[in-house]
Amino acid sequence: MPSESASQFPAAKGALAGVKVLDFGWAIVGSLTGKFLADHGAEVIRVESTSRPDMTRVDRRYSKSSHTSLDDKPWFAHLNSSKYSLSLDLKNPRSREVLDRLIAWADVVNENFTPGTLQRLGLDYDYMKTINPDIIFISGSLFGQTGPLAEEWGIDGTGAAISGRLNLTGWPDRVPVTPSSGIYGDYVVPQMNAVAVVAALAHREKTGRGQYMEASMFEVTTQEITPAVLDWQSNGRLEGRTGNRVVNAAPHGVFPCTGEDRWCAIAVFSDQEWNDFVAAIGNPGWAADARFATLEARKANEDELERLVGEWTSTRDPHDVMAYLQERGVRAAAVQGAEDIIDNDPQLRERGFLQTVEHSVLGPFGHQVPPFRLSATPARLRPAPGMGEHNEYVATELLGMSDPEYIELLLEDVFR
Repeated sequence: MPSESASQFPAAKGALAGVKVLDFGWAIVGSLTGKFLADHGAEVIRVESTSRPDMTRVDRRYSKSSHTSLDDKPWFAHLNSSKYSLSLDLKNPRSREVLDRLIAWADVVNENFTPGTLQRLGLDYDYMKTINPDIIFISGSLFGQTGPLAEEWGIDGTGAAISGRLNLTGWPDRVPVTPSSGIYGDYVVPQMNAVAVVAALAHREKTGRGQYMEASMFEVTTQEITPAVLDWQSNGRLEGRTGNRVVNAAPHGVFPCTGEDRWCAIAVFSDQEWNDFVAAIGNPGWAADARFATLEARKANEDELERLVGEWTSTRDPHDVMAYLQERGVRAAAVQGAEDIIDNDPQLRERGFLQTVEHSVLGPFGHQVPPFRLSATPARLRPAPGMGEHNEYVATELLGMSDPEYIELLLEDVFR
C-alpha cells in the first residue's frame, strides 16, 4: 500500500536531532518530558491507544469544540507538540512484535505510569535491556519507584501536601491553601527529567552504557521548600504559613488597584528601600511616623502599614503602579491573569513565549515554548499528532516493516 512520504516529516535540526525516544508518557509529567525532547529535535514516538486515551485527549475543560473528538483538545496539543502518534493495543498479543522493534529502535524510553505497571506488562527496564542493552530509561512518579509509598496513587495536590508545600501556603489562622490550578510539581518534574535524559545521553556517549533513571514528584516538590527545610535543620525552627508576609520585609504583599480583582505586589526590604518607596509615593505625612521608621517598627505595625499602602495603590492601575515604582528602584509587579500574559504582556511577546503552530483541527494555535532558550538551536515546534496519525509512517519507515507485515497487523487490530 502507498506509504506516507518521509518528506512529510522533515528531519529536525534541534540540539537533540538524531535522538530517538519511545514515549509512554501519560497526562502531564510524561507528556511534557517527551515534549521538551521533541521540541528540541528528538524523534519522539508517543505510544497510545483509542481504548484508553490520555486524559488530556478527553478533558473538555479547555476544548474549543463540543464534540467528542480525541484530536481537538488544546491541553493535549500543548503537551505533545512535535511528536509522532502510534496507536497500539497493548492487550493484543501481537503488539509485542511492534513494541520489540520500538525498543530496539529507541535511545530513550520515557514513562510515568504507577510503579510496577510496565513490569506487569513485561515491559520494564530489565526486559528492554535484553533487546537494547544501552537503552536509557526515565520514569517519573509521585513517590518514586522504591519505598513504602511507591505504588500509592496520587496527583500533584497530594504530592504538594505530603512534601510540606501546602503547610507553607496560606494564612496563619486559616487552613492550608491549594492554588486553583494546583499542578506545580507536574510542570517541574518534566524539566528535571529532561536534564536527566541529557546527562544520561552524555554519559552513554562517553561510556557506551545506558542507564535507568527515576524522579519522584514528592522529592522534587520538597526541594521547592528548601529554605524551610534548612531552617529546621539549622535552627530547629518550624516555619508556618505567613500569608504574603516575610520576616525581613515590610511592606511585602499584594495591594488593591483599580479594576475588578486587580492587584499589585510590592516588596520593600531595607530601610534605604523604604526611603526610596516613601519618596516614590510623594512623602506622605504618615510615612514619617515613628511606627514606620525602621524595619522592626514596620513589622510591628504591619496591618496599619498595609492599609495605608493600599490606599495609595487603590486609585491606580496595577501596571501603572508597577512601572512607576520600578522606575524609582522599588520592587513591584502587577498581579497578572492568563489574559494579561497571553494578550498583553510585552516582555513575553518580545521573548517569543508563544509559537504559533498550524494544528490540523485547532487551526493556528499559540503554543508555549520551553522555558529555556538555546541560542544556536532554539526549540522549533510542530503540531501535536492526531490519534494514530503516524501509524503507517512509524511502522514502515522508522521500524522497517514491509507493507504486507503492516497490513497484517492492521487487520488484526494491533494499531488501535
